[in-house]
Amino acid sequence: MRSIVVGMGIGSLYKTVLENLNYDVITVDLVKPADFKTVDDAIRAYSFFDTAHICTPNFTHETIARQLADCARLIFVEKPGVKDANTWMSIVTDFPKTRFMMVKNNQWRSNLDEMRQLALQSTTININWINHNRVPNPGSWFTTKELSYGGVSRDLMPHLLSLFAALEPNYFAASQDRNLKIQRWKLDQLSGTDYGAINIDGVYDVDDVHLLRFLHNDKIWNLTANWRSMDSTNVDIEFKLNDGSTTVIQLGLCPEDAYQSMIDDAVCNQHNDKFWYSQFIQDYWIHGVIA
Repeated sequence: MRSIVVGMGIGSLYKTVLENLNYDVITVDLVKPADFKTVDDAIRAYSFFDTAHICTPNFTHETIARQLADCARLIFVEKPGVKDANTWMSIVTDFPKTRFMMVKNNQWRSNLDEMRQLALQSTTININWINHNRVPNPGSWFTTKELSYGGVSRDLMPHLLSLFAALEPNYFAASQDRNLKIQRWKLDQLSGTDYGAINIDGVYDVDDVHLLRFLHNDKIWNLTANWRSMDSTNVDIEFKLNDGSTTVIQLGLCPEDAYQSMIDDAVCNQHNDKFWYSQFIQDYWIHGVIA
C-alpha cells in the first residue's frame, strides 16, 4: 500500500501512523523536509496512491483534493475540510470513483462504545474543548478568515461535532438551539499565547469561541470550543445521567491508534457504498454547521 501525505505539520503524525501500518509513505511539503516539494512532482514519480492525506492550510484543501482525485483511491482531508458544504458536495460528485473523508479520527477512539452507553443514560451531555491560552499562530493564515474560513469553529469544533454525530444516531434530526461564534480577543492582546509564533503585523479576524446547543429526544447537547479561556483547560465530555449523577471522560489529544483505526476501517470499506454515504452525510452536515 502506498500513501501520500501533503503538509508535514500534522502530516508528520500521519507519516508515523502509516509507517506503523507498513505503508510506503511519500511526503510533500514546500518548506519542511519531505520527499517532494509539490504534489505534481509526487504524481509524476508515482502516478497513483492507495490513500492520500491532505494536511495543508485550509485554503489549499480543495485545490489539492481535486489535484489528487484521479490519483488516489481514498482521500482524507484534515478538518475543517473545505470552504463550505456545497464545495464539499462538488468535490465528491465531481469524482465519483474516489472516496473522500473529512478526518473524524475521534470517532475511532477505543472508548467510544462506553461513551455511547453513557449518552443513552444522560439528560445533558457537555462536549468541551476549552484551552487555557492556545491560539494557533496568531497573525498567520490560521487567524485570517479569508484563508482559514473561520477560527476555533473551523479548528476545534469539527472534532466536537464528529463526536456528537458518533454518539447521537439521529444527529441530523436534532434541533439546533444555539450557534454562537464570538471573537473575544485582538491580535495585540495575544502576546502571551502559548501555541505557535505570533506575527504582530498579521491579521486576527476570526472567532475564538464557538458555542453550539442541540436538542433531541429530551437530551441537551452543549458543545463548547474555546481557544483562550484564561481559566483552565477542559477537554472532556460530561454526562449528566438520568439518576442525577455525573460522569466525566477526559478526551485530550486523540491517540495515534484512533488514526490508525480510522485509516484501517476506511480501507477495509473502500467498496462499501453505505459506509461512504454515511461519511458524506456527516461531512456535509458538519460543513453546514460550522459555516
